Amino acid sequence: MEDITAVLNKKAALDVSAQQSISVTKVLDPEIDLGTLLSFDSNDFDTQQLRSDQEKYLTNETRNNVQLLINKLFELPMKNEDGYMYVDLPEPRYNLPREKPLPTPKPLTKWQKFAIEKGIKKTPKPKATWDEILQKWIPTYGYKKAAADKEKDWVLEVPGNAADPNIDLFAQKREAKKERVAKNEYQRLRNIAASRKIKVPAVGLPPLEGTLHSNQLKTAVDVAKISTASVGKFQPKISKEVVSIKKNIPGLKKNKIPAKSMKDEKSSSLQILESINNKKPKFNLEKAANKAIHAEEVERHREKKEGSDKKKGGRSRSKGSFKRPTANTGKRLGKQKGGRKRR
Repeated sequence: MEDITAVLNKKAALDVSAQQSISVTKVLDPEIDLGTLLSFDSNDFDTQQLRSDQEKYLTNETRNNVQLLINKLFELPMKNEDGYMYVDLPEPRYNLPREKPLPTPKPLTKWQKFAIEKGIKKTPKPKATWDEILQKWIPTYGYKKAAADKEKDWVLEVPGNAADPNIDLFAQKREAKKERVAKNEYQRLRNIAASRKIKVPAVGLPPLEGTLHSNQLKTAVDVAKISTASVGKFQPKISKEVVSIKKNIPGLKKNKIPAKSMKDEKSSSLQILESINNKKPKFNLEKAANKAIHAEEVERHREKKEGSDKKKGGRSRSKGSFKRPTANTGKRLGKQKGGRKRR
């Protein structure tokens, strides 16, 4: 049996013999671009080796070219940072075409701009915090956080200054959370619209930037007045208020515009009633003529059809050719003589 040491030495000798040297005699120096890690081989192929074993020859040439590129990388000054060795690549000599354009930087949100102006730095939040009431670690976010809040807030104390002591604080808390979620979603959509330069429809809402114009304030007041169940009909007026309900309010239908006063509403109702009572039946001459023509055509078609049916049935008898049986003969005549058939 062969010794294990001899086997290992034999395998090591084979590995060493299989390894190729890092020194390559080819010259590719002017055709190597370290900035883009490119190497071009402009040397002529060895036709004899290429024809004898094409796969082996091309693999060997590719290996030599890559080895030359790596040798050039190791000639650059090395740097060490956090135990990692790296080199700074020089400026590329070739401009490679890109399939897609360079990615544009993501625009900052309103809060990010405000934080940069005020110098506010984002501090990372811990993933879990210790709760003194439950005496356990609670995640900062996620479904376990919501479950822990329900377990902790199973009862809520009614404040002493509450207007209604029987108010449902749990429902009030849920509504407040829904409003916060809706506000955050609205802010997110507004940031997207600002980044894509999309104009947000102003329906009484403040603009993204700048101050409100007087016309925008009037529109906002008009929208607020008609945002009731009665479309602003029973909305109390403010002192020195000028009625400025416009027909071009965004999102408002014309039939939803309320009357300015009871007097105007009464007069408009009387006008509608009068227009209904004064309506007279209109005689459409063209329609009547078409109806008469259609009736004549139907009658003509019916007579023509009856005439064609008589021709198909054969020769019809005239009234004079039919002879009735004579009375008081005491005989029953057969079918040929005009009487009834004997049974």
